[in-house]
Amino acid sequence: MENPGILFITAFHPGGKGIIGAGEAICEDSLRGLISSGKAVHVLCLAPESQMANPEVVELCRSYTTLAQTTAQNMLGVLFGCLKGSLFAPWLFARVTPRNIRAAHEIIARCGIREVWLDFPSTLAFAPHLRGLAIDYFVHDVVTQNIGRRKLLGMLKPLVERIERKLLAPLRRCFVLSQKDKDLLLGMGFRGEVMLQPPSRVRVGEVADALPVSRILEGFAGRKNLVFFGNMQRPENHWSILHFLLFSYPKIRRCRDDVQFWIIGLMPRLSLRLLGRLIPGVRVVGAVDDPYPAFRAASVCVVPLRLGAGVKIKVLQMLDAGARVVASSVGGEGIAPAPDLVVVPYGEVPEAVCRILAEVD
Repeated sequence: MENPGILFITAFHPGGKGIIGAGEAICEDSLRGLISSGKAVHVLCLAPESQMANPEVVELCRSYTTLAQTTAQNMLGVLFGCLKGSLFAPWLFARVTPRNIRAAHEIIARCGIREVWLDFPSTLAFAPHLRGLAIDYFVHDVVTQNIGRRKLLGMLKPLVERIERKLLAPLRRCFVLSQKDKDLLLGMGFRGEVMLQPPSRVRVGEVADALPVSRILEGFAGRKNLVFFGNMQRPENHWSILHFLLFSYPKIRRCRDDVQFWIIGLMPRLSLRLLGRLIPGVRVVGAVDDPYPAFRAASVCVVPLRLGAGVKIKVLQMLDAGARVVASSVGGEGIAPAPDLVVVPYGEVPEAVCRILAEVD
């Protein structure tokens, strides 16, 4: 008997290369899990042109269809879903355009699909268009919580929650990274099954034109080095680090003037680069080929996030490298206690960092 088929709809290439974040590694983890369970996986990938598919992953799939997702396509998805609330929660609708819906239905009809897997929040609005099928969803972020933590957007939280709850209603199961996210979904009234699926692969993906990490390590000598890592185009990373540089990092410099703060990650914005030039000891370096040696060599890795939701894979990656990590409450949310992880309220991060720096002298 032929293996049962499943349509795997994703907003980014599983294990992709190019401009990527931690979610692509988790997505690959989910896909491999389905294949290991005996599923014949047909992928519909709605990824930006800045990403490339991972040939090893493509080889594992029964079929792999890529449709380039441009800014115009994202806007069309929001306009197409306006009657379902997309103007207030565009993050849930960006990948759901008429073209993409047609592609999904063509694969379903051609391959006799009865199950669908949705990966990343921007695919969730496919659910109302796939009624009659068994739909599972991997919850990278509970969007309602993420919005509720933003000062300007927080007023939209009740409306976003109603929209997200309605899109979740047709689903059979949700897979989450932490108990915290499971509790959030159940608290929103989700009646399907919620299953914990902690990531087993926390590797960092390949980035084109990345700086060799050896160049960074040369600058570590003779100093105390703090390291942050993340996709700097993501607003929770960018705005949190800007705030940290202005209001928290100076407190660390006052207790240790030999400190350097290395900000590693994709596409730092111009405002961050300019601020980094003005503040002593700050090094905004962009992407590196492998951040793990920097994690291991750091005096302390810091994750001082003030925004965002979901488990921060960067913290797991730092711990996996053997680093000492100080994280804010948001940065360490949903992660099991560990000897090398210190989680404190955001305002207490400088004190915790200074304490660890004193211990490593």
